[in-house]
Amino acid sequence: MKVNRDEDGNKEQKRSIKQIIIRYVTAMSVTLGIVLVVLMIVTSLFSTTSVLNDNLQVIARASAQNISSNIHLLADRMDNLAQKPEWSDETVSEARKQELIDQTKQRIEFVWIAAYDASGSKAYGDSAAPDSIADKDYYTYLTVTNNITIGTPEYDNGIWQLCVGMPVLDETGAVSAYLIGSYKYDMLNDVLSNINIGNGGLAYIVNQDGSILADKNLQAMAEDRNIYEMYDSSANQRIFDAMLDMQTDSTSMFAGIRQYYMAYSPIAGTNWSLVIAAPGMDFMGVLLGAVLVSIAVIAVMLLCARKLTVGVADKISNSLALATQRLTLLSAGNLKDEVIFADSNQEAEVLTMELAKTITSLASYIDDITRYLDLLSSGDYSSDVKDTFDGDFVAIKDALSSITLSLNETMNRISQASQAVRNNSSETSEYAKKLYDGSIEQSAALKRLNGKMDVITSKTDAIDKNAQHVKQSADAARERVEEGRHQMEDMLHTMNSIHSDMQEIITISEMMEDIASQTSLLSLNASIEAARAGETGKGFAVVAQQIGVLAQQTAEALEKTSSIIGKASQSIEQGMRTAEGTAESFRNVNQATMDFTEISDNMIHITVEQKEAIATASEEVQAVLAIADTNQQFARETDETASVSLQQAEELEQIVSIVKLRQE
Repeated sequence: MKVNRDEDGNKEQKRSIKQIIIRYVTAMSVTLGIVLVVLMIVTSLFSTTSVLNDNLQVIARASAQNISSNIHLLADRMDNLAQKPEWSDETVSEARKQELIDQTKQRIEFVWIAAYDASGSKAYGDSAAPDSIADKDYYTYLTVTNNITIGTPEYDNGIWQLCVGMPVLDETGAVSAYLIGSYKYDMLNDVLSNINIGNGGLAYIVNQDGSILADKNLQAMAEDRNIYEMYDSSANQRIFDAMLDMQTDSTSMFAGIRQYYMAYSPIAGTNWSLVIAAPGMDFMGVLLGAVLVSIAVIAVMLLCARKLTVGVADKISNSLALATQRLTLLSAGNLKDEVIFADSNQEAEVLTMELAKTITSLASYIDDITRYLDLLSSGDYSSDVKDTFDGDFVAIKDALSSITLSLNETMNRISQASQAVRNNSSETSEYAKKLYDGSIEQSAALKRLNGKMDVITSKTDAIDKNAQHVKQSADAARERVEEGRHQMEDMLHTMNSIHSDMQEIITISEMMEDIASQTSLLSLNASIEAARAGETGKGFAVVAQQIGVLAQQTAEALEKTSSIIGKASQSIEQGMRTAEGTAESFRNVNQATMDFTEISDNMIHITVEQKEAIATASEEVQAVLAIADTNQQFARETDETASVSLQQAEELEQIVSIVKLRQE
């Protein structure tokens, strides 16, 4: 094995071709053997399972038919016995019927036989028969179906028995008695005992609720067992449900860790099912033996194959050793040592010969490439590559030619670009100087602008203070005008009240004038009536005359009062008009004051916005001033960079001028 080093410097062992051949051939052989063994095991398992399931299903069906035939034989015997007319003939004595039972027992192997009445009590029959069958399950079936009934196996008098019941009908078709015969269980056990499938094979007869009625193992029949409880699992429950549904099938099931091949079939004429099961391990012994033999044969064949592979690998490895050693030297850069030709086989000989040719060609190519690269390193790009390359190595010649052509074009472009860079650097230097001078002027202008912004800010602060003072004065004037307006409104209300009272006085005065007029008229009428009365009316005439004088005086006083009231009313109306005008003036002054206050508020708001705008403008001026300073710095650096670029362009022109290029 050779030791190489990876990129991290760690030692890495690489296998030789001999080891690789042995390794992979052995791996393939082992893999093939494992695959064959696994395939054989799987195939055997499938075939064994399929064959066992098919055979078990046939056995279960045939055994169920045998059990059904035996039960039908018992039922036929009971039916033939029940058809005798003596059982339903009332004229026949019980002694005669007892005699018939004794004769029948001698001919047929009954454990006991007896007749029972409708209540289940024994009427006559064998002394070994129970006195009552009212507690038996087959008695319930008999009373319900009035037909032949098979009872479940039961242990009595030291033996297992199977009872068969048959109703005895009279001439009217009514049940006159029940004839019960008990057979030995051997007739069922014979069938179950003959089902021998493997050493641990099982054979059960189960009823509709899964209880085990019959077992090939008589000792286990005394136990009260249920197949659902014995093999409790969801998968097994589905199998048992299908079995008790009177289906015929075969499948695989697990009882704990043990695997069974199971088949089931219904027993015709009953509600029972026959179950047989064979342990899987009883049939795996031969399969395991075959697998072990196959593994041993495959192991021997692998050893033989490995021995042959080692021989072939040695021959191939020795044949390639010389070529490998020379390739190792070649990888180290050795093109001078000769190649030792191998004569062990045709392929190795051809390999070493072609390796010698390859090394010679590589040495020639490397010399030509080295010579041409020396010219390029000296700056001579005008030479052509020699046309000595063959095969795929022509790509090297084309690549060198392409590189040379590309270098010529690149150097020409560099020369042109260096001239353009020199010119651009000169112009850039001039522009940078102008930019620098402009930046200085821009910075000075911005500083002056910043000073003006400070002055504007101070003036704006003074305007803001004046606006605040104006607003305060306007607020005070508005409050005073508002107070005068309220007082004027109170005066207008009082004047309106006085005017209303004057109207009431005028009305009263007019009423008094009417009263005076009526009094004067009354005085005149009284004087006339007194004159008519003569001497008796003289006293009354004097009174009437005085009343007339009083009425005249009252009228004159009322006339003067009306004149005074009229003048007062005119004065009040004039005063009200004047007060209305004054109130309107107050309202106008109040509106003007409110407008002035709003203007003051707007002025303050505008002043605040101006201050904010001036502050923002001042910040922007500061930012522009900082940018101007930065531009000034960039302009200075650009000028310096342009000077350096101009110097580098001149140096680049000097370098390019040394290179010798092709002339087109």
